[in-house]
Amino acid sequence: MRPNKSEQKYYRIGMKHLLLSILGCILFPAIFAQPGLRLKSEALQNAGYSAYVIDAVNGNILFKTPQVSLVPASVMKIVTTAAALEILGADFAFHTQLGISGKVNPETGLLAGNLVLIGGCDPAFYSDYFPEHYRGTFEAWATALSNAGVKSIQGDFIIDLSQSSGSSIPGGWLWEDIGNYYGAGVSALTYSDNYYKIHFSSPSDSGKPVTITRTDPQIDSLNLTNKVVSSEVNRDLAFIYGAPGSFSQLVEGSIPGGRSDFVVKATMPDPPRIAANEFIKILKYNKIEISGKIIFVSSPMNEAFTLIADKSSPLLRDLIVPLNKESINLFAEHLLREIGRARKGSSSLDKSIEAIHEFWIEKGIFLNGYYPTDGSGLSRSNGICPRTLAEILRYMHLNANRDVFFASLPVAGQSGTLQSAFKGSKLENNLRAKTGSMTRVRSMAGILTNQKGKKVIFAIITNNFDGTQALVGHSIEDFLNGIYSN
Repeated sequence: MRPNKSEQKYYRIGMKHLLLSILGCILFPAIFAQPGLRLKSEALQNAGYSAYVIDAVNGNILFKTPQVSLVPASVMKIVTTAAALEILGADFAFHTQLGISGKVNPETGLLAGNLVLIGGCDPAFYSDYFPEHYRGTFEAWATALSNAGVKSIQGDFIIDLSQSSGSSIPGGWLWEDIGNYYGAGVSALTYSDNYYKIHFSSPSDSGKPVTITRTDPQIDSLNLTNKVVSSEVNRDLAFIYGAPGSFSQLVEGSIPGGRSDFVVKATMPDPPRIAANEFIKILKYNKIEISGKIIFVSSPMNEAFTLIADKSSPLLRDLIVPLNKESINLFAEHLLREIGRARKGSSSLDKSIEAIHEFWIEKGIFLNGYYPTDGSGLSRSNGICPRTLAEILRYMHLNANRDVFFASLPVAGQSGTLQSAFKGSKLENNLRAKTGSMTRVRSMAGILTNQKGKKVIFAIITNNFDGTQALVGHSIEDFLNGIYSN
């Protein structure tokens, strides 16, 4: 899960003392009960925490605390991406289709009918994470229409959103999150990660109003109330507030002073409409005129449909790499909904959660205390025990999708949210894990190879600790080096 702006400074900080602190609070004669590994931390005195460590091959428990259901943050993505690989398959792809209804006059090129775009719930459509994959897609579609003899369109531009159902935003997402890029909701026609960029110019003096110079893309009817000021703090502390679908948004907080072009990313108010408008611009550039208006439908069209172009997404094996390494909430929520469609015939949130729950029951995974409310971990209503995470990781380690799944996790000292952690230790380029972070939540779950060559799986969640994320996070590196040495 993407942390909110006030927490971003902690997201890549090395974690050294978290599990060391936990060891000092637990009365297990575990294999790590050595001098120097029983340190206590005041930050965990009033905290809720739970941990589980097992042998990846035989499942033997190496260390555990009482299993407590806690808010997991982004380690929830382990549950979602693992299930998606198993249910949908590593070679699964989403499809966005363009077509026409009616007939084209071969002499005039007039389409006596509608242009139709069927949203396929592709989370990566025109995503910044796959720029080459989608580069020129709209242009290629315009060319395909020209090759089909279309020079003008008499009817409307129909946007079919029927493949997505229910609310775009899961319950439990905070008001301060849903207006910002990491809180973007799902859509049948997701476009450009469902966020837009606000460009600011800020004066050098602190506490002064800043100016919005433009948005990218330009959004018609967007009403931005700007209360952002300049600051001596050299990071983005601006927040955007706005209800899903609303073109009226408030942006407040601060950005660094003395910047001529500082970018803040905000949730798109209506991704399908913005995508449609961008495509119409390409059509006009290619001299294809459309007479009608943009119409959105939520039920499948009954009229005849002639396919003109089909754009597939990157394969699922590739989609989950940025999802897990960069913790992309939008991608995870789309995969959750696709699981619902595959197993329940519905992409509603309730059916999707029901589908993923039933799947892990079938696989014999420990699900006591498992209370999912989304697929990304952004909701504070989620609950899960570390044992569940560890058992899912072991399940993936033992099956055919092992390499694909674990290749998607951040690597210690090398990539993603672990890029700055474990530098110079035996776990650098050895440990792979998903991290999670939000206000008063820190979590981590993954796999490492110890000095004896054994694979070890671990999961840890802490909630409601005192002090900073950095204070709590500093224990994990030393603890996992202890696991490596035993």
